[in-house]
Amino acid sequence: MSIQIDKIIKLAVVGTVLISPIYLQAAETSSKAVKIIEPNQNIKAAEAAAIDTEQFEVGGFVGMLAVEDFDSNPVYGISFTYHINDDFIVSLQTATSDVGRATFEDVVDGDFLSDSDETFQYSSLTGGYRLFHGRSFRGKSNKYNSNIYLHAGFSSIEFAGNSETGIIIGTSYKTVMTDWLTWDLSLKDHIFERDFLNDTKRTHNIEWSLGLNILF
Repeated sequence: MSIQIDKIIKLAVVGTVLISPIYLQAAETSSKAVKIIEPNQNIKAAEAAAIDTEQFEVGGFVGMLAVEDFDSNPVYGISFTYHINDDFIVSLQTATSDVGRATFEDVVDGDFLSDSDETFQYSSLTGGYRLFHGRSFRGKSNKYNSNIYLHAGFSSIEFAGNSETGIIIGTSYKTVMTDWLTWDLSLKDHIFERDFLNDTKRTHNIEWSLGLNILF
């Protein structure tokens, strides 16, 4: 019985010695076949569109104009803007609005202005300074560069038989949608001396508008 056990042990040892090179060769072959894929560490983060090489904007705007002592009516205009640098801009604008009857005209039920005098027209030259720069978001994946500007300048105004030069102050919120398109929301105050029915007064005429502009 002991002799058989010795034979079995010897056979097991011999078999292990013979099979070991086969396992070692297989392990070596499998290790050579493994390929480690390194992730790309140079992935660039997505950036929002910005005004970089473009210096000019041309576009149109529409909004509402509240003329002092009169009612509020739609206003339409076009604008041209030159970006001097990242902080300063210069803008030319011209717009028109058909103003309705004055408040006292409704009270007395009379017309004191001709049809041609009821048109409020202006052309302005303003300078703008960027107060704030930031980002606007739409949902989780859409972000846009945005700026808030402070504007001031001069305006040539024709209304109610007057042709005067006034001042204009305001602010605008501009968002860069693509590298060729922007939109802006503006609030302005047209200040000028108006002579109406022998009554001269300084008037404040508030305008808000939404504009769409092409960059180039």
